[in-house]
Amino acid sequence: PPSIALGMEPGDKSILEERPRPKKEPVVLGWMWVSMVLNGAVLSAVIIAVYIISLMLYCDGRVFQADIDQLEGFQPKLMNARTVAFISLVWSENIRSYTSRSFNKHIWNDVLGNVHMQKAIILAQLCLYVAVLVPFFSTDILQLRGIDIGFGGWILALVGPFGCLVLCELSKMITAFQMEKHQQQLAKKHQAEDKRLEEAALKHRRDAGVDDLKKPSMPQTNNAPQGVSMVPAANKAQDAPLAAKSRPKGIALCSCFGVPAHVTYGRSTATAH
Repeated sequence: PPSIALGMEPGDKSILEERPRPKKEPVVLGWMWVSMVLNGAVLSAVIIAVYIISLMLYCDGRVFQADIDQLEGFQPKLMNARTVAFISLVWSENIRSYTSRSFNKHIWNDVLGNVHMQKAIILAQLCLYVAVLVPFFSTDILQLRGIDIGFGGWILALVGPFGCLVLCELSKMITAFQMEKHQQQLAKKHQAEDKRLEEAALKHRRDAGVDDLKKPSMPQTNNAPQGVSMVPAANKAQDAPLAAKSRPKGIALCSCFGVPAHVTYGRSTATAH
């Protein structure tokens, strides 16, 4: 259950402080693989160490199976050692569920931020105690003896989660260093890309400027048809209100491109070409 609760972890608020990753970059990066391998190695080493110590404690200092088989009544002793290792493994996995919430942030940062994680840990603990303490189910089915290991066995089982907590948090220092190096590499790539785009834009502007210089300018001519002005349309539109104000009252202009029009002055009428 804790592993499922990790999938419901709320988003990291500092994600926007990181540089965008290239689309061709793999989902799981090299430094992520290093972090996962380190965490797996830490868990394996700690639990193996706890199991070896348990064998030495309950099996009269013997570790190898051939030597343990020579002991009289070795089965209960071996079950005690397995029980301690099992309890230590479950506790260690519960601790790792909190340390694995972030690659570089320590466990005490918003430790209770995921409500689903708390529910999963409680459920895992209930299942653990049922597995090692319920008679017949623990002794005959699972071959575990949570009651017979004694107080010392439970204390020894705490070595696992404590060791995982310390070593996993220390391994985050390596991961944080690798993450910083990765961010620096991304920064260099982004700077190079920005420089390339800037140079391309500058070259484009220069080429556009040269093309404008090479274009022949439109010749100015006075051979326009009579009555047609060479003034741009925009200027005509701007001068239209001024022209309207300057016309004498009562004059209507209706000639264009030499078409005959009538100009009326009061009662007199004349034809203009």
